[in-house]
Amino acid sequence: MPASPRSGSSFREVIAVSPLRALAPYFLSAMLVIGLSPIAGFAQQRSQNSPTARARARDLAPTAKPVNGERNAKVPTTLVTLELLTGADASALKSHEWAKQCEALGITCTIRRGREDDEPGVSEKSRGGAFRQVAVVGRLDNRGRIVFPDRAFAPGEVKRLAEWLDELKSYGAQGSPEGQRVWGLAKDQFGSVFESLMPRVEFETMDAPLGEILDHFKFSPKHPLKFTVGANTRLGEAGRGEVCTQSLRGIAQGTALSLILAERGLGMKPRRNPDGSIDLAVYDLQEAKNVWPVGWYQGNTPGKTAPSLFVFKEIHFDDVDVDSVLSASAEVTGVPVLIDRMNLKSKEIEFADIPVDFPLKKTTWAQAYDRILGKAGCKYELLNDESGRPFVWVTTMQTPSRKPQ
Repeated sequence: MPASPRSGSSFREVIAVSPLRALAPYFLSAMLVIGLSPIAGFAQQRSQNSPTARARARDLAPTAKPVNGERNAKVPTTLVTLELLTGADASALKSHEWAKQCEALGITCTIRRGREDDEPGVSEKSRGGAFRQVAVVGRLDNRGRIVFPDRAFAPGEVKRLAEWLDELKSYGAQGSPEGQRVWGLAKDQFGSVFESLMPRVEFETMDAPLGEILDHFKFSPKHPLKFTVGANTRLGEAGRGEVCTQSLRGIAQGTALSLILAERGLGMKPRRNPDGSIDLAVYDLQEAKNVWPVGWYQGNTPGKTAPSLFVFKEIHFDDVDVDSVLSASAEVTGVPVLIDRMNLKSKEIEFADIPVDFPLKKTTWAQAYDRILGKAGCKYELLNDESGRPFVWVTTMQTPSRKPQ
């Protein structure tokens, strides 16, 4: 429910509500969004573009309550094979040196003359889930380097090669997700996670404690929510009882979860484990910056994203705090307004303490937002949640735009 305007104030508008947009294709839009803060690029990750893995997946502390769908799947037994392709310009001496160095480190290496249809890369075959074979094929160039589509190893870098092969043995052909774009997920994996976060929140979150909210969320058994040790430490038992400051009924779970966690200094991101499973891991934002965003930028023009914000109408109010204006505007336009409370708090901005006036005039809510929020040192952007529903995202002037530059 919107907060009550100040005593003696007035609020008036000729209501014109536009129907909600139909669900939009998000995979294409994700390509535009990811790559900006807070998350990086959306592309199929069949080859590895990460540096050597610096850390394995961290152990998780138990959450306050059992996690739905929690599982401890066994990592498949993995066989990694290395094949080096030589050509007319490849040095026989260099190939012999690579073979000796690999043998010294216990790496099985096959060297043969390459054919026209041979393609360097990494592929994987799984047999019943208990065994997988990762085939690594590289080309030896005239400088003696082993060249792959996304990396190369110079002579003398056999230990670096061994570390990478060890990473493939642990994680399969996709390698460690550390340092990869889109959390190291392939397109279909990202789609599975995204789809699991599309259902809309069906209950009232305003003034509800975190524990109660998470109990009502419908997480997929394929992608359970898990708290890391750092997240549990930051949250503490007192934090689980801290109430939500915004109404998120009707907002997709992914966007709602990101906002709720952000208000507590936490963030969620998909984590691909060595066994191939993917969970939704919650981190302390001081440990992980590359987290799931609050909403997604769409390439459509603002007028197509939220038409009701661009309909001219009479708007007028006197001595009403910004919080009340935003709440009331969401009701009359049908477009939810979500507020970046953490960033506002860092700038000591409290909307409930900022009164604003708006003289009677015929204008749009988009223009009214610019004027109202500008007085408070803030701005807004139009974003969509995972279900395709548009919303107004209010944040500080200093926050980088979500629109690709």
